[in-house]
Amino acid sequence: MSQSWFPRKLVDDDDIFALDTKRDEIERQSITFLAELVQRRLKIEDPPFEGDCPNSVPKQGKISKAYGLAKGRFLDLTCTAEGEEALESVFNVDHDGDSDDDVIRGAIMALQSLLIMGTQVGLKGSPDQFKKFVSHLKSARKKSVDDSWDRDCAQRLKYDMDMTAGTQLLAELKRKRTMEGAFDLLVDLGAWNKHEDLALLRSGFPTRFIDEEERAAKDATSSTRDPDEILELRKDFRQMKVYTIDGAFTADIDDGLSVEVLTNEDGSVRNRFWIHIADADRWAPRDSNMFMLARQRATSIYIPTGSVHMFPPSLGTGVMSLRQGYDCNALSLGVELLPDGSINTSSILMSPSTVRVSYRLTYDEVDEMLEEGVGYNEEWQLGAMLAAAKKRRALRISNGSSEGMVQSPIPQGTVNVVPTDDKTDVSLSLSIEVSHNSGVNQTSTASVSSSDSTNFHPAPVSQAFLLVTEMMILAGEAIGKWRESSALQKKDLNGDYPQLKNELVLPYRCQSGPDFKTRIAETNTNNNLRISKAGGGYCQAWYYRRFFKKVRISEMCEGHAALGLDCYVQWTSPIRRFSDLQVHAAVKRYLRRERINELLCDRSPIPPGLTSSDLGCAIPTQVDLSIGENRSFEYFIEDEPHDVIDFKDNLALSNAARPLQRKSQEYWMFEYIRRLIEENPNEVSFSCVVLGCVDPVRQQYAIYLHELGLEHRYLSEIGELEPGKSLWLKVLNINPRQGLLTFTIASKTSGLNKAKM
Repeated sequence: MSQSWFPRKLVDDDDIFALDTKRDEIERQSITFLAELVQRRLKIEDPPFEGDCPNSVPKQGKISKAYGLAKGRFLDLTCTAEGEEALESVFNVDHDGDSDDDVIRGAIMALQSLLIMGTQVGLKGSPDQFKKFVSHLKSARKKSVDDSWDRDCAQRLKYDMDMTAGTQLLAELKRKRTMEGAFDLLVDLGAWNKHEDLALLRSGFPTRFIDEEERAAKDATSSTRDPDEILELRKDFRQMKVYTIDGAFTADIDDGLSVEVLTNEDGSVRNRFWIHIADADRWAPRDSNMFMLARQRATSIYIPTGSVHMFPPSLGTGVMSLRQGYDCNALSLGVELLPDGSINTSSILMSPSTVRVSYRLTYDEVDEMLEEGVGYNEEWQLGAMLAAAKKRRALRISNGSSEGMVQSPIPQGTVNVVPTDDKTDVSLSLSIEVSHNSGVNQTSTASVSSSDSTNFHPAPVSQAFLLVTEMMILAGEAIGKWRESSALQKKDLNGDYPQLKNELVLPYRCQSGPDFKTRIAETNTNNNLRISKAGGGYCQAWYYRRFFKKVRISEMCEGHAALGLDCYVQWTSPIRRFSDLQVHAAVKRYLRRERINELLCDRSPIPPGLTSSDLGCAIPTQVDLSIGENRSFEYFIEDEPHDVIDFKDNLALSNAARPLQRKSQEYWMFEYIRRLIEENPNEVSFSCVVLGCVDPVRQQYAIYLHELGLEHRYLSEIGELEPGKSLWLKVLNINPRQGLLTFTIASKTSGLNKAKM
């Protein structure tokens, strides 16, 4: 064997030469042993487990030594619990009493290696590029190799990408020693299905919640401890009418909206807008198992086959969510606007709260209510929020936001995956959505029968989407301005008494503006494309991306050019984003310390039941200074803060979510196209527009296929192409698993009107 893979530290021998010989023998026996188990498993028609539970036991009631050692070792190496069971069942042998533990361990490692090998299918590039895909898992390498097993170990495997043992197993089984060979074997074993999401497995994100995590979520649900209630910070907003507006299938609802009418001294009225965000920190405080679980996952993942949640759904869609008709904990921000839509900084209020959602609405329902007038009469608050949203959008555009720079954004196709009734396959449907149009948000389903490339997706305007989008952006700007105003407007507390240091640090999302002045040639091209509206405006939308700057996280308030704001903090999705949960903890700690300082100045006792984690610092200690009958005391303040919040904590894993979701969507888009071609005997052609040149030497162009809502690359067969040129193309080659899709000129100009399979 050319390369050793069994860890030397697990081989018990002091003689270095004997150690290497013994390790080679363990590896050889491990591969032989595993090959026998795999061959045995492939011959079994009836699985050795009853039920679908990961804790199912073998039918014969005896748990073999090999099975016991393999149990739990394949966590996050398959997308389902059933897949893990299939892998564990390989080691469920009747007679393994004489099997050496090291050989069994080696067999387990070899099967893990095969799994890592299979995940590499479809990756393109050099080994160094492969490493770049998993660079966010580098910290997992510190995990030692021993009998313990957790998610860090799985991440270490995915970072190391050692496929040596997997290759040896395939050779022993006389199968193709390729990544595709590994994939096919794992499908044959029942560990993976033919549509296994390899992008998810490669990413290092946890694929499911284990029983221990579900139990921790159940314990969190029943928790009655609330530091904000102890300090009397949680305000009762249940008298407010609260609206939640989400997609029809959204279950974890983390934001609600209200309008409060205030009366001026002259009798006139004004509106205060409230954004209520689910108080996830109430159920996942920083010293809890749920907080560590959220940190480990970093973000929820949304892929065509479903969602991989940051919190167990029993908690995230339960008490943590803003559910209609229930008393729910929230972190509420109130803000008033000036006539031009800008924020009245002195009006900003922030408080933990209790709210009761009055209406759980969908975007379509709100659009209908606004169109029919209900949103301006019975539910006038919706109309008031929409009017404010339009002012906000106009203000941001005037400040140079991307909505004003790109008036015709490129619609994007999204494949929806639904299991068939018999669960043996999936059906696919395609929807095409646009983010905004000339400053007004909209969502649409594609009409694949039109051939007019300048108006291929005449989507109806969604006022509801505009309303929600602008209110969430308003919340992000307002919390930043509240932080700045809080720093300037500290309460004048009694200086004779000790005080907790209280500084609010927030992670501002900062983005520099486009560099138009020094990139004159590119700026002129961008302006010409905008004036000519080449490709219905899509060419300019594509070209403008080269001016985008990367968003940075900074504790300094620097502004966000794409949003047209001078400050912006993301905090409105704490159920779905760990970074937002961190912001909630920072804000609530600030408010709690402020309350403690008020109590100290008032010479009031600090209520019992608080912890240093609640405050982010030590709780002031009461010192008795009594002499004789003269009773007196003061508080001792510890200067050093506890548990300083690192807003970049696990940010690398969070950043890996977007390419993962993009790659998963790509697979299903290619599978959708493959099925279109397979199920249609006639030539399937697609109308497309040339967006621009990517590589002039190779004559490679970016194209947009209208019927699919797909941007792709095309090597021109007819020479140089101008931006905005229309083409009819057909598929030359397609392989979803390999990420392969190429086009060639179609022989006819007839599109395909088929949107569901």
